[in-house]
Amino acid sequence: MLEIILENIVTAPEQLGLPAVYAESDVLLYRQYGRYDKVAVQREGRQLLERAEALHEKYDITALPRLAKQYAEWSKKLQQLKFKRLLHGEFAAGKGITLYVNAIRQECAAHGWDYAAYYDSVLVHERVHLLHYQAVLAHFGAAGAAVQSAEYKQAQRYWYGRQTEAAQAAVVKETLAEFTRWLWCLRQGIAQAFLQTPEETRTCIPHYPYAGVRGLCALHARSPQAAVRAYSELWQLSLTSWQQAYARIKQLDTAK
Repeated sequence: MLEIILENIVTAPEQLGLPAVYAESDVLLYRQYGRYDKVAVQREGRQLLERAEALHEKYDITALPRLAKQYAEWSKKLQQLKFKRLLHGEFAAGKGITLYVNAIRQECAAHGWDYAAYYDSVLVHERVHLLHYQAVLAHFGAAGAAVQSAEYKQAQRYWYGRQTEAAQAAVVKETLAEFTRWLWCLRQGIAQAFLQTPEETRTCIPHYPYAGVRGLCALHARSPQAAVRAYSELWQLSLTSWQQAYARIKQLDTAK
């Protein structure tokens, strides 16, 4: 699946059954990720450090388990710091792909990147979302069904994630799309220029919803074949359970 996507998703979308037409927009939009305010998390971290120093001075080892639990809870918040990102492209079920060209121009001007190549890389990311969505429709028997059919409605509910699964679904979808984009850039010889190197991914994107990219990039550095297999496994899991796919991403990220 990954090999087919990389070979055809920009140059020959019809071979994948993907629409070749997409919309461009001049609008600048930002999307916010994460749940926790950076200042509040920093304040909590300082408080934990002060407690640790106080316990060290008192040699109060009985309070250490509670402090360790509080630290573990605090460290999880680091993965959910709020941040905003300029939207370069977007896929919406039923509406298709939109590329925000002014945002792409702004990004390229800021970093000295080639506009056409970066444009194509964003298109790769969004077309993976489109292909993934079509795979979900096919799995639920809704690929050719009418929008009012029970199959189509069930597929739509699953695609967006039910209640608490919504965040997990987003992590899985973005991991699949962004890792494909990174690999496509790598094959074009432009990955180093486009920010999404394995090192950059591990250090600058520790947040939802891109956490899974770190694990896949780290695995690819050790074994490209293993990374492709993990990607295929993640894709298949995503068609039946966002929770299982998310659990697999956590394993990959832990193993990095």
